[in-house]
Amino acid sequence: MEKPEVRPIGYALSGCTHDSLIFVVMEDARVKFNHFYFIEHPTNPDLWVLTRTYRIQPYNPEMITGRTGPLAGKKGRRAEYGKRLEYTVAFAEILGYYDEKGKWRMMEVAPSPWDLVYEPSEEALKRFFIPKTRERDVLLLEIGKVRGTNIPVYIDLNSIAKGHMFVAGMTRSGKSSFIINMVAKASRLKPRPRFIIFDIRGEYNSLRKYGAKVLPYTEFTPAITDPNVIADKLELKGKERSLLIEAIRSLRNEGTRINRNNILARVREILKQGVIYKTVKSQEKALSGIEWFLENKGAFIDEQNEPLDIIPEIKENPLIIIDFSVNTDIEAQQRTAKYILDRVRNYAMERKDYGDFACIIAIEEAQYFAPERGTEVRESSAQSSVKASMIETASQAGGYNVGLILLTQRPAYVLKSVISQCNSVACFRLKSGNDQDAILQYTEYGSERLRDYLPGLADHEAMLWGLAIPTPFPVIAEIEVEEYPQKAAAFARSAWEKMEKEESQSLEDSLSGLPLHLRED
Repeated sequence: MEKPEVRPIGYALSGCTHDSLIFVVMEDARVKFNHFYFIEHPTNPDLWVLTRTYRIQPYNPEMITGRTGPLAGKKGRRAEYGKRLEYTVAFAEILGYYDEKGKWRMMEVAPSPWDLVYEPSEEALKRFFIPKTRERDVLLLEIGKVRGTNIPVYIDLNSIAKGHMFVAGMTRSGKSSFIINMVAKASRLKPRPRFIIFDIRGEYNSLRKYGAKVLPYTEFTPAITDPNVIADKLELKGKERSLLIEAIRSLRNEGTRINRNNILARVREILKQGVIYKTVKSQEKALSGIEWFLENKGAFIDEQNEPLDIIPEIKENPLIIIDFSVNTDIEAQQRTAKYILDRVRNYAMERKDYGDFACIIAIEEAQYFAPERGTEVRESSAQSSVKASMIETASQAGGYNVGLILLTQRPAYVLKSVISQCNSVACFRLKSGNDQDAILQYTEYGSERLRDYLPGLADHEAMLWGLAIPTPFPVIAEIEVEEYPQKAAAFARSAWEKMEKEESQSLEDSLSGLPLHLRED
């Protein structure tokens, strides 16, 4: 690299390590937080090493407690004579370098005191973000720019399908916008990737213009055949619950249709055996109780229909949005999510030798489907089943070209065994220490520097790292936003304008019925 592409801005201080650089900033230079700087490799000056600042600290020995600076400030004066003693120290993490063969490597030795630190030009910096060598089977999508530059940032959708992605961030930090714009831009790629989106809040309607087919989740809700789930929904307890479960298991083993009449008939048969309830009176009481629960709370048993098959849907439509916002039945939503995940995963395994199926499933509010122990909305058999399905899908499906994108604003509430399966991460603004710990401990970038970067990210800024990011080190990207999440058909301002018009029209209609002399001028 030619020297004109860089300019010196500081010198390394004593105390540097192979992964940490401390340097003093030259008097006429400006160093910024979270910006990139170069040093020469200590053993090979022809190679540039990339660093990134995470703390900048001005220092003036006359302005510390016990010196004359604070005393002058107390009187409203400035101790100008101490200004020439002032200097700025910057702290940076050493990210790594490309060796002579173009392979990314971590630093093996520490910088020495007085080693020069350089500020690179954008053209020089760009070479670090776009590697010369790439894998053959990539499907790159530009999703934004490196913060403060025009250097593009890419995501490899092929790697997401093989290894999953975890997307975290506070409310309104840009998570949903990230997925919406990624999917919208992917619609222009050849070949066009296939996406299934679990839309929990009804935020993805703007993707209709990109060919999305929106289906209510109830179209995919499977019939309830699990005896424990039926007993949970009927809210039966004790021996009556055990009796009902035994009756349903018996019907299911015989292949008999499960409905209220058949269940009640089988309950009668079991009661006659006198195993669970010994006396006639107790048998009649149990039968009466179960009959009441079936009649008053069991309508769902007879209303169940055969669910749609997700496989033909995703083959015919590159983008399927499953709308979970049509109601708030969390148990039905969990059963539906399990059904879709199991169906897609099993089909992908069946087609593994043909290589003709791949898709990415984006799951909003992942903590509802894979909650960490103790954070469940409501512990139930449906909750346990969907959690097991999420674990199995995260563990196995990537090998069959089914990738997950898990979104959440509370990483601490998501099952850690699922997070650890995601080898790519997009992390938006996070201020909670518990949530930062979940990212720090269970993803592949275990640097304490995350605590410095994540709280200060702006809206629609994300820190990206992992196999789906061609850049071999974590990068902060400004996400290019073409579409925004939209739950309602119109924004609040438009709704208020319509309400005003309706109010005015209603007033005019009411006045039109009055005699002329009673109308206001």
